[in-house]
Amino acid sequence: MLCHSRGKRSQGVVGDRVQWLPSRDEGTIEAIEPRRNLFFRSDAFRTKSFAANLDQVLVLIAAEPAFSSQQLSRALIAAEAAGIPPLVILNKSDLTTPHQRAWDWLAPYRAMGYRVLSASLAEAGPEQRAALLEELRGKTTLVLGPSGAGKSTLINLLVPDAQALTSELSRALRTGKHTTTSTHFYWIDAARTTALIDSPGFQEFGLHHVDPMHLARLMPDLARHVERCRFYNCTHRHEPGCAVTQALQVEAADGPISADRYRIYQELFEELSRPRFA
Repeated sequence: MLCHSRGKRSQGVVGDRVQWLPSRDEGTIEAIEPRRNLFFRSDAFRTKSFAANLDQVLVLIAAEPAFSSQQLSRALIAAEAAGIPPLVILNKSDLTTPHQRAWDWLAPYRAMGYRVLSASLAEAGPEQRAALLEELRGKTTLVLGPSGAGKSTLINLLVPDAQALTSELSRALRTGKHTTTSTHFYWIDAARTTALIDSPGFQEFGLHHVDPMHLARLMPDLARHVERCRFYNCTHRHEPGCAVTQALQVEAADGPISADRYRIYQELFEELSRPRFA
């Protein structure tokens, strides 16, 4: 049922539960039910919502083209901030050397406790499809990833009629075609207990909704050391007695912090400390 929000601007996002009333051959959204969570990004000027009421965020990256550690970290921080468990899948395991290089590079993320899986979606058979479905079963999952990572391949593998469903929706919305600015919700099973949300690609992933003083607690490798800092309001950049910077210099018993991850922290702290414009 195609429904429209009352008023000029819709406050709903994909995944919302709503109250609606029929109106001729369409409907009107009367109210949006309270959300369990909302996954979004925000830059200095605006906020872009992806989806609501999620059980997990699937971050899809590939051995080639090379993915950005900055973008991966931003997506994981956004998931941590929203309280949504993330799942990372490294695609294109058939590219042996690049895949091994990328897998080794992801070792710190596995050490942080993130679930990181390997896949070859373009060559996936029934066994790998079943394994992927098991990771998604009973959950509403947002698929996030850069261009070329294989998002469309994943969606078509798990939702064989996705293109037909998208075309049907496009006709209903009178757009005539599917665009990459759209977010689509697909039920995977007939019982409607498992859902996949296909999100549009993005070039930047802003985190301006994150308090810079809370940033370290959203990065598991840094968060392990925060409580031992000398000052409660430590920025983990230059203060004496900072357990985070000490973990950079020595092999900490409860987990090291890589130079790359600390660089990302510093850059994000600087970015998030700048004023945000209304």
